[in-house]
Amino acid sequence: MTAIESAVAVVTGGGSGIGSACAASLSARGTRCVLVGRRRDRLEAAASELDGPATPIAADLTAPGEPERVVAEVLAEHGRIDLMVHSAGVFDKAPASEVTRDHWQRVLDVNLSAVMALTRAGWEALSESGGQIVLISSIAAVQAFEGNAAYAASKGGLNALGEVLRLEGRDRGIRVITLSPAQIDTELWDGKAPDAVRARMMPATGVGELVASLVHADRRIDIGPIVIRPVHDPWVGPAP
Repeated sequence: MTAIESAVAVVTGGGSGIGSACAASLSARGTRCVLVGRRRDRLEAAASELDGPATPIAADLTAPGEPERVVAEVLAEHGRIDLMVHSAGVFDKAPASEVTRDHWQRVLDVNLSAVMALTRAGWEALSESGGQIVLISSIAAVQAFEGNAAYAASKGGLNALGEVLRLEGRDRGIRVITLSPAQIDTELWDGKAPDAVRARMMPATGVGELVASLVHADRRIDIGPIVIRPVHDPWVGPAP
């Protein structure tokens, strides 16, 4: 892979939360970032705050043809793709008995199918550059929580997909890293957790720094799935 200081990174969900934090950490190291998401205004705002040049691309990655369009635009402007960070996602809670077909399909489309579609579209470009893929999964992939049927299924599938891609990418020079974080303080928690609880969550900036560090690691190192958690359970707090 091209040195991270001159690489081109495609970051989904780049307009907010984990995606914008990853882009900020990568941009600070000289990486040219392409921010992908549904809302151009948020992408442009996030791009304007980065240290280096950034390209916003508004796209619905669940729609047919959109992942291919994104890859084509990136290659037309930058000529290469060295890194994909898949951080776009939805977190819609519902008990299994109340999950509708539409709810189930929407969550899996965004959290899993869109990841596969964009990865497939960019696979050859990543192979040519000896690139890397980072999948932002969730602790819900490996630890059950009530009310998370669709979300947990989508993230469990993402972990499994990451392992397949990790094996298939090795001979193509592609490194795949899957992160399964617990609670991260992003806008997804707006109205769902009090300030005291959110203060004990992991900061998105810290996760962004971790991602930038991992992709900077020696390429002879195969990085398996990683679970990251806050030091203390946000809902309980530190021991007295």
